[in-house]
Amino acid sequence: MELRDIEIFLTLAEELHFGRVAERLHVSPARVSQAIKAQERRIGAQLFERTRPQRAHDRGRPTAAR
Repeated sequence: MELRDIEIFLTLAEELHFGRVAERLHVSPARVSQAIKAQERRIGAQLFERTRPQRAHDRGRPTAAR
């Protein structure tokens, strides 16, 4: 896993919006989506619900926010 993927995950957990994460990190929204999907495949669980607005699953929430 790349450091950038971790940064994308942490920023998405904070922002809960794929587009804002892309703007904030200066990457494309597709890059954000691909990074999250790759992380979800690695752990075998969905981290974020793809709804409007996005919500983090319990597995995707930082420990302090639970």
